Parts: sequence; C-alpha cells; structure tokens
Amino acid sequence: MATPTARSGLLRANLTVASGTALSRLTGLIRIIVFGVVVGQTALADAYDMANNAPNVVYELLLGGILAATLVPLFTRHLQDDDDDAVNAIASVSVVVLGVITAVSVVLAPLIFRVFSLNTADQIDADVFRTAGTALTRLFLIQIFFYGVTSIITAILNARKLFFAAAWTPVLANIVTIATLLCVRRVSNVDPPTLAEVVDNKSLQWLLGMGSTSGIIVMTFGMFIALRRSGTQLGWNFDLSHSAVKQLLRLSGWAIGYVAANQVALVVIKNLAQPGSGNVDAYSKAYTFFSLPHGLLAVSIATTFVPELARAASQRNSHEFDRKFLSGIRLTALATIPASIILFFFAEPVVELLLQYGNFDSSATTNTARALSGLAIGLSGFSIYLFVLRGFYSYGDTRTPFFINLFENALNIVLAIVLVKKYDVLGLGLAFSFAYLVSAVLAFVILRQKTNQFKTLAN
Repeated sequence: MATPTARSGLLRANLTVASGTALSRLTGLIRIIVFGVVVGQTALADAYDMANNAPNVVYELLLGGILAATLVPLFTRHLQDDDDDAVNAIASVSVVVLGVITAVSVVLAPLIFRVFSLNTADQIDADVFRTAGTALTRLFLIQIFFYGVTSIITAILNARKLFFAAAWTPVLANIVTIATLLCVRRVSNVDPPTLAEVVDNKSLQWLLGMGSTSGIIVMTFGMFIALRRSGTQLGWNFDLSHSAVKQLLRLSGWAIGYVAANQVALVVIKNLAQPGSGNVDAYSKAYTFFSLPHGLLAVSIATTFVPELARAASQRNSHEFDRKFLSGIRLTALATIPASIILFFFAEPVVELLLQYGNFDSSATTNTARALSGLAIGLSGFSIYLFVLRGFYSYGDTRTPFFINLFENALNIVLAIVLVKKYDVLGLGLAFSFAYLVSAVLAFVILRQKTNQFKTLAN
C-alpha cells in the first residue's frame, strides 16, 4: 500500500502538472483566438495549420515516438542505478540525430507540404497554396530540433519526479506566438491576409513562420534552465556502441511503426478535409478544444503515473503496477467523461463565445462546432487509450502498441472515408472517436492479459 507521504507527493505532482497545463492550455486557446481574429477560417489558415503540423509530423515520425515511448522508462532505470554514462550517451546520440533530421527536413520542405495538400479545394489556386505553405513549412521545420531537446530534458526531469518545468514552459511558447500574431496587421497590406500576400510579402512570411518557431526555442531554453537548476549535469558521450543506445534502438523500431501509422492517418484526414476549404482549420481548432480537457486532466494524470508504473515494472512488482495502473484508469475516466458530455452538448456556444470575433465569422463557428461535437464523443476513449499504452511502454513493450495502433488508425481511416461524404468535418470527428473508443477497450484487455502472465511467472 502507498504511504500517506507517497500519496501526498503524487497529489502535489498532479497539481503541479495540472496547474501548469491549465495555464498552457489557456494561453494556447488565446493563441488560436488571436489567430482566428487576424486570419479567419480561410485558405491561409489551412496552409498555416498544415505547415505548423509539419515539424510535429516529421519529428514524431522519425524520433518523437521513440523518445516518448522509451525515454522515461529508460532514464528511470538508469537514474535509479546512478548510471550517468548511459543517460549522457542516450542524450548525446539523440541530439546529433535531431540536428541531421532537422537539416534534411528543411531541404525537403516542398515535398513534405505537398503530401499534406494532395487534395486541395477546387475554389483555390493549388500552386499558390503550395508555394505559401512551403515557405511557412521551411520556417516551422526548424522546430524539430528544439522539440527533440525539450523531450529529452522533459524525460530526465520526469524520471527524477520533477514535473514543474515541462508543465509550465509551453506558456512561454504561446506568449511569444501571440505577441507575433498581434503584429500581423502591421505588416499585412490586406485584412485578412491572403495566400498571395504570404508569397510576396517576406515580412509577413517571416512573422508568421518565425513567430511560432521562436516560441518553441524560448520554451526549450526554459527547459534547459530547469535542468541546470535541478542539479543534473549532462556530459557529452556520443557512443553509438553504448548498451543504453542499443537498448533505445532496439525498442525504437516498433515505436517508429506506431508513429508512422499515426502520421499516415493524419495525412489522410487532412486531405479528406480538402485543404484550402477552411475545413482543415475547423478540424484543427476543434481538436484544440478537444485537447483542453485531455491535456489538463488526462495528461496530468499520465505524466505523474508513468514514472511510478515504470518503476513497478522494472522491479517486477506486478501487484504495485496493477494498483497504480487501475487507479490511473479510474481517475482518467472520472475526469474526462463529464468533460466529454459538456463538449458534445455545448460545442457551438463554446466556440461562438471564444472564437467568433474579427475575421472568424458565424459560418466558421458552425463548421468548427460540428467537428468538435464529433471529437467530443471519443474524449474518454482517447485519453484511456493513451494511458493504457504507457502501461505497455513501462514494461519495455513497444511491439504490442504498434499493432494496436495500426488497428486504430486503419479503423479511423475507413470510418473517415465513409462518414466524410455525408457529414464532412462532423464525420471526421466521429471517425476519430469511434476508432479510439474501440481501441481503448482492446488495448485494456490485452494489457490485462500481459500483466496476468507476469503474475503467473512471478508466482
């Protein structure tokens, strides 16, 4: 049983993460409100959204999934053993790989954006759309390196049960981005700004592109300062033959496949939304609202529970793992089910109240609310699904989540293709929800079978 001290420590950690995440999500919401006021739900909004997604897609596809799936469990084990050499080797190799991936991605920016814009809306000039989107994508792709460094530092701090910085530094990124968006009208010659102006007006192009990127850079420096203040001293140890690096690579193969499936689904969904029609922006903004309760409630719970799950798994303490795991599931469900109901029934008034200003008109509100209603149904399923997968990662199992996720994404794509024809962005939201609800149940059943096997072996 957990001691009162341990329970109070976990509660403090949850409150730390939740409060930081709340402010981060609030400033993120302000960011999309300001963007809607300045740009509206236009073809430029779609291009900006897709370009801004590009660094996340490339980073997650090539490295982010590896880091998210393996770093906290690995760092937890090595830090428990005071194996600083292993931690330094993993961090050093990851930083070098990040630099290479970022450089190559910037060069391939036209191809990367083209993949997202295969099915542009009929009412726009596809060439202008892709030219503007590519210009923004090049500037956004610089974020890959800084996202990666932030993930490494976050994993080290979380393994040490230090959660404050990772929860609070995203606020800095949002503040910087908001400040730059407020300057758009000063450099733009038309209101709202258009795709053609982004192509011709270099000041506008750099303001939109580097505004978001500068925010990510500031966030990374904030994390670096937190790492230094924690007393952690990282040293350079670029050793590809180190056992810890080999372990990371061994676990990463399935993680890459997991993320690849996610990105394929994302590309399909974005293209089904017809880039340039405004539907991409509607789905993106709806997903931001959907992410608010998930990030505030579910992510806070998962962030503080994962080191505990990893520790129990590394000690082969299946009873403690079960206790923590089931507690996390219950908390996640209790937190997200009411939020799901509220989002579903009040989608349109919420979007209208928060976004319908300036260039974001009533039709944009209706479109965004439809997408949000569809997504809201799957909030609990999505949150529980991701929590369950962290249970697999705690055991060092990245293979099983790959196959579960492959099923989830295939189901999402099939449902999206069927439902988008009749329900447009609402159909895309419903497809997402149904896929995650089914997959959450499947993942839970499989993990329970796995932990029961460990119990049998232990006895």
